[in-house]
Amino acid sequence: MNYASEDLINEHEGILLGLKILEMMVHLIKAKKQFEISDLKEMINFFKLFTDKCHHGKEEGILFPEMEKAGIPKGDGPIGQMLIEHDEGRKYISQMSDLLQNAPVSTDFI
Repeated sequence: MNYASEDLINEHEGILLGLKILEMMVHLIKAKKQFEISDLKEMINFFKLFTDKCHHGKEEGILFPEMEKAGIPKGDGPIGQMLIEHDEGRKYISQMSDLLQNAPVSTDFI
């Protein structure tokens, strides 16, 4: 039997892989090496759609409320910390997306 929490764990692995890919792209930018701007835009799109809408949507809409019902505190507990991290991630992705609208990619991106 497959538990929903296993799916979330697997999704975390995919998100971490996406972050590694983004990190490699940043190294290319820093080294002023050629890269495809469309690839960078697709990575940002991945984080917007998969990470935020799909994965965070499941956590915030289903998992966290169930954790609260089980007695895990939201505000000063692990749920609150994860919500802070989700908001930070959204902020970073929004900033990167805004910078990509004003191509070419500059050191502001990194």
